[in-house]
This record gives sequence, structure tokens and C-alpha cells, in this order.
Amino acid sequence: MRRIAVAVLLALVPVLFVVPLANADPSMDADDWYLEAMKVTQAHDLSEGSDVTVAVIDTGVDPGRPELVGRVLPGALITEDGPKPGSSFDEDGHGTAMAGLIAGAETSDNPAIGVAPKATIMPVKIERDPNGTLDHRLVYEGVRWAIDHGAAVVNLSLAGRPTEDDAWKSELVEYALANDVVIVAAVGNRSVAEAAVGEPASIPGVVAVSGMARDGSIWSGSATGDEVVLCAPAQDLPHLDGSDDVRLASGTSAATALVSGSAALIRSAFPDASAAEVVSRLVDSATDAGEKGRDPSYGFGTVNAHAALTTSVQPGARYPLDLLEDDVETAVADLSELGGWWLAVPAIVAAVAGMGAFYWLVRRARGRQLVPVEESA
Repeated sequence: MRRIAVAVLLALVPVLFVVPLANADPSMDADDWYLEAMKVTQAHDLSEGSDVTVAVIDTGVDPGRPELVGRVLPGALITEDGPKPGSSFDEDGHGTAMAGLIAGAETSDNPAIGVAPKATIMPVKIERDPNGTLDHRLVYEGVRWAIDHGAAVVNLSLAGRPTEDDAWKSELVEYALANDVVIVAAVGNRSVAEAAVGEPASIPGVVAVSGMARDGSIWSGSATGDEVVLCAPAQDLPHLDGSDDVRLASGTSAATALVSGSAALIRSAFPDASAAEVVSRLVDSATDAGEKGRDPSYGFGTVNAHAALTTSVQPGARYPLDLLEDDVETAVADLSELGGWWLAVPAIVAAVAGMGAFYWLVRRARGRQLVPVEESA
């Protein structure tokens, strides 16, 4: 079987295949520069993420962290033998750190560090093999499990070398959109040999997130490429760790968590909005940076959480990102407008059949691994 190495972006551990970040002192007290850059404080006047569930497909989440207590669901562990509900405790720390950036609330010792401090976290832990790697198909089955169990946003702080264009990848995105779920993924951390956007961010339709430095430039460790959709702060961000402390680390996995938190704010403020409308708000309200329009570094721009809540988006807006099946969808829409809706029936039937075949296709997608790659601390 062909083995493909792919990266998981882990925090607070030694750096592997990442450009080391200068002056990243883990003992520093975290500041809220990233919340200011994203206009999160202003956004909290309108939404704090209540009644929204964000799935964290990762290493699990520690439900005992005071910043998250009472808002972490039992979740599940995804294994070769199927999902095991309730077995999602984090023994690594990365998933807990991502959950903190998404939904970390104020405590007696620290201010809120999360973008959506009233959101609920659904931990979906992925089983590792003896080498510490994760299998692609287990990750994608984890996404499917999260969608089926009520997640409104799916956070994938994972990245690696894109594999072949298997049909089930587009079906994964289509399944999410059919269930009005937003999928957000990290572009990956740059190494000397690998700077391209990683998978699953490279899959058309996924909200691919690059990283921004404190000065507004692209963080030196962020991968870039045509697939980038949005950019968010990635440098010197507070990460919950296993010793009840908060430490600083940098990486596109953290930037991804911030975008997932922003999506949660929107879903809370507009509970009837479709996934297309949520992503449209994020894209349309982004602050343009770099080259005018969409570019390979910033995508459509840097995330502005307050603007995303106040921008005008038409109900029923078309999904703003390219999809592998976009041409088919356009053809079906054109036929309907011409009055020949009945001609679209075969395409609709095929789409439904494709959804039904999703699980079978994913189970066949064997031989792909995710290899841990750490964020800089």
C-alpha cells in the first residue's frame, strides 16, 4: 500500500519542519493583540457563540480546563474499529489548546482567550498508531461523525501533502454543505521543502487558513498558495497547556481555530444562516491585504469578526468557494432556470447516491498517514 506522510500541527512541543519563530518566550504573559486585530471585542457586543457546537478534530480536549468547563461534550475517539463515544480526553495538549482559542472563556485568573467564549466544543479524537501517526481516513470519518452528531463548525488544525483527487474528498465537503456545516482547515506550517497548502485545506470548498504575524505581514512559518481563503493571527498566541497554565506558541493551526471561533459567532447571531451564508460573511467582510483581491498569501483577506457580523449577505447566497462539482451544480441550476427542471433529475439522483456511497469510499481510502509536526513555542 502507498504511504503518504501528512502533518498534524501540534503546539507547545519541540519544532519539527517549521521555521523557528524568534522571541517566542513560552513564559511570557499572553496579550490580546490577536483579538484586537480581529475586532473580537466589538463582535462580542453582538455575539459570543452561544448555542453553537464546534467540533475539534484533533488529539481530544481536556474538559476540566476552567476556561472550557461545562462546555465540552463527551465527543468520541475514532478508531480502526469504529467510533468510541466518550473516549476523547486529550493526552497530548494540542486539541485542548485549539479549543481554548475557539472558546476559552474568562476565569478568575485570566481574561477570555477564545473568540467564541460561549460556544460548545465537541472533541473528536483520532486514534494514533504506534508511530504516533494519524490515518487520513480516520480523520475524515471523524469529520463525518461530527457532522452526524450536530456540529455546526468543524475545526481541522491538520495539514500535509495533498494526495490524489479522490472522489470522496469532494463528497466530504458536499456532505458538510448539505448539512449546513462549515469546514475550516490549516494551510500548514512552512518547512524548507514544503511550502504548499496542505490537505485537507487544499480540498476545494474547505475554508483554508493562512497565518498572520503581529505586524500584519504573513507569518514566516505559514504555507501559502492559491487555495488560501482567509488569513488570521498565528504569532504569539495563548495556548492552554496540560499544567493549567497558558503559554505562547505560533502556527497556522492556531489561526485556524480563530477562524472557527469567528464562524461560531456568526452561526450564533444568525442561527438560520446556511453554511454558504456563513462563509460569505467571512469572505465578504475580510480586510483586503497583500495584492488587491484574492492572493496566495492572504486569500480574500484577514478575518474581521465584527465586520462579519454586520456585513450584508443575501439569504440563500451561493457558496463563495470553488467546489470540485461546481460545474455540475451550475448546469443543474441553468436547466432549472430554463424550465427544464426534469432534466436535472438524473444529476440529483446521482448526487444523492454519491452521498450514500461516502462512507464506503472513505473506508476504502487506506494507506495514508498524518505525521505530527509541532508548532513553534
